[in-house]
Amino acid sequence: MSGQLPPAPSKHPVLQHSLRYARDPFEFVEEATTECGDLYRMELPSVDDVFVLAHPDYLAQVLVDDVEKFGKTDDFRRAFGSGLLSVEGQQWRQQRDILQPLFFRDRITGYVDEMVACIEQRLATWEDGETRDVEEEMSALTLEILFATLFGRELSPGEDADIREAADGLNEWFAPTSWILPHWMPTPARRRFKESTNRLQEEVRTLLADGMSAAPPQQSGGSDTMDLLSRLEQTRDSGEGKQLTTEEIEDQLVTMVFAGHETTATALAFTWYLLATHPTIRDEFHNELDTVLDGASPSLEDIEKLEVTDRILTEALRLYPPIHTIPRKTTTDVEMNGHHLPEGHELHLSLIHIHRDEQFYDDPLEFRPNRWTDGFRESLPDFAYAPFGGGRRTCIGREFALLEAKIALAMIGQRFQLDWEANREPTLEPRITIRTENGMPMRLNHR
Repeated sequence: MSGQLPPAPSKHPVLQHSLRYARDPFEFVEEATTECGDLYRMELPSVDDVFVLAHPDYLAQVLVDDVEKFGKTDDFRRAFGSGLLSVEGQQWRQQRDILQPLFFRDRITGYVDEMVACIEQRLATWEDGETRDVEEEMSALTLEILFATLFGRELSPGEDADIREAADGLNEWFAPTSWILPHWMPTPARRRFKESTNRLQEEVRTLLADGMSAAPPQQSGGSDTMDLLSRLEQTRDSGEGKQLTTEEIEDQLVTMVFAGHETTATALAFTWYLLATHPTIRDEFHNELDTVLDGASPSLEDIEKLEVTDRILTEALRLYPPIHTIPRKTTTDVEMNGHHLPEGHELHLSLIHIHRDEQFYDDPLEFRPNRWTDGFRESLPDFAYAPFGGGRRTCIGREFALLEAKIALAMIGQRFQLDWEANREPTLEPRITIRTENGMPMRLNHR
């Protein structure tokens, strides 16, 4: 195959790029793309080179045009076993077919009442004037919604702490200071990851056992579709062609517990941060809620009328995409824009860089929800905005997450104004999702 390896940014003679990356991964990406362009090679002393791709055309090639030449990374299998996020080929198609009915639009819209009830329950624990970590609050809320809708089980505030802590621990494998080291090398983050993996497996086994002993399956929104637990168990007992093993069912639950709440929680937390630090936009947001909802709990029809809220969420997902990087690995030698990418190497599709690229966005670091008007989205190149990925492996829960986030924003924004309590911007920490170093403390003020 013709072509040379992509260029590499300047590096330390021994540590190569490891120290710069571990110190601040997001800053490293920006410096490297400035120095080398939107396709470059990251050299690490103890693992194979990693290629970073930071242009929409590369995302299109990896996720659509040459999708068969790229696979999921080993890290995802370590975290999610044989769950939907990590499997390939026919196994992925079978799992997707089994789970897809739970995310059909008619089914999702039937979850509105459960979502509203969970948010009401969470808000009942909030008091005027107190300060709470909104990152933690949104994580708890979205897990409670996940259980009420897909698992058919209610969680009281605080009841989810062990499950949430175990799910959060899956992020530890992806800590920059560990990720750049050989997989066999023990680190504190990897120890926490292993402990969390074991705990979460125990939690989902208990959840599955409890769900199967309960009867009957939850009916929601007038639909006869059973909940996730019942649907997964049915595939194990079915004599038909589509069956999942016990291991696949457990790994599917681990995947859903993590992915079903973590990404939406991240999106909500950063949306509240952006509103708290942009009071003019926050006033516009509150005015829309007061006008459209007039103090009532939101219905599906109401949510569809919240155009300002929709633009705010869209812009927050641009600036802080929960999945900031999509990892893949080459399954064969690949040529990309005249460069050679050897088989078996990991590559990172940098969504956060693309979302903040001035090639596609004026003043890309500015929070400007009104940029999403007058057909702006349609004018963008494919994959210049891709918070849910793209291609055939687009996030299965996309519509669920967007509906959940909009309802949460509407109900919380009706009753509270959230004010940023820290004296500086949050420090970002990349894991599977974007996290913050010290949480997001905000003062809750009744409106």
